[in-house]
Amino acid sequence: MRKVLLAPNPTGTGHNMRLLAIGKKLKQTNDSLEIKILLGSRQDVFTELFEKAGIEVIDLNPTGIIDYSNKSHLSRTLNWKTMITNYFIPTFFNGDKILKYVDLINTIEPDLLISDYNINASIAGITTNTKSVFVTERHNFTLVDVEINDLISGGFDVDIPEITAAQNDLNRLFSWLIENTDLVITDKVFLETFKSDVQLSNNDKVHFVGSMYVEREDTEAIEFESLLINRNDPYIVGTVSNTTMLEEDKFKNLEVYIDTFKRLKTFIPNLQLVLLGTSEQPKRDSGIVYLPYLPNWKTLIENSNLLVSHPGWITVTEVAYLHVPTVFYLPNFMEYHEVEAYRRLEQLGLPVFSGYNTNKFSNLILEILQNDKDNLFLGYEALCPSEDGIDKAIGLINNLIENEVTV
Repeated sequence: MRKVLLAPNPTGTGHNMRLLAIGKKLKQTNDSLEIKILLGSRQDVFTELFEKAGIEVIDLNPTGIIDYSNKSHLSRTLNWKTMITNYFIPTFFNGDKILKYVDLINTIEPDLLISDYNINASIAGITTNTKSVFVTERHNFTLVDVEINDLISGGFDVDIPEITAAQNDLNRLFSWLIENTDLVITDKVFLETFKSDVQLSNNDKVHFVGSMYVEREDTEAIEFESLLINRNDPYIVGTVSNTTMLEEDKFKNLEVYIDTFKRLKTFIPNLQLVLLGTSEQPKRDSGIVYLPYLPNWKTLIENSNLLVSHPGWITVTEVAYLHVPTVFYLPNFMEYHEVEAYRRLEQLGLPVFSGYNTNKFSNLILEILQNDKDNLFLGYEALCPSEDGIDKAIGLINNLIENEVTV
């Protein structure tokens, strides 16, 4: 029996979701596989989902649930120490974590490691000569594709020489990782205006497959009444990011959503605002519904009048696949990890908004609600050119499993 080990980046729920889709499809297409996952975040939600799919869960944090949205990851001063020493090294290039992954790989002895932007696990796979797949929504380390001017305009105090050096060194590290990985699968469309896209797309082992979406038939159905949502009235869904660079941005994000909603209510009195990821149990107050994170949100967003979401790429690919009208929002460019995605969506002509001007934000939303949405979301065709992205990805992975030579 072939063994497959899944290793999602533990900094966001999207990585877990994407490997859940891949793991389920692998089981469906090859029932002889033994699949395990190294789960490092939101075990309260995802342990049951993976186990239902027949995937064994190895909890990397058995002493408690890890949620990366509850603390700041960066300071307002951006230099080598704050960016590399204090953030990148502990999170993405951590010697202790790499050695732990090496130990786990040596113990489990997988035939294939599938890393979802888990740099530590990928390096451990390379170190142990384990055949490896790198699944990614990023074409480089995030800092490499963010312009210095965007960091400055976002409010960072940037040490330009040190951050420029960090960008160059991170680019070399990412290139080394790609060259030493057997297969790279991305769901992010290549654009010639991004230097990392040009660099990555010229590599034969790299494959763009589009959205890797899978129907979640094993999750509980949405019951609008129990969620305190009135189905007879229109509603907008707003998501609160599971990972923020600055803790205060999460609270500012909520404030902007609520103030914008109050303005919209003067035009649409019966409008509701549904806020995901803001409460452990559903509660309602003055037309605002507060909900926990819902992995089975398809019915919720498909029946909404509009989704407002951070441009986290796994969310982007899902709404493009489902063709859900969405405004992609960033409170500010200090959320630097999503600036590249924001710029990419902007170039594709999709609705984006950044900042705290709730008057302009509400005007943008009203314009979308009152116009032909199909013409506003033509960019979805580039993001999701077909509906078989997951099948393409699984085909590439199964080919790697069955062949001793690398792709």
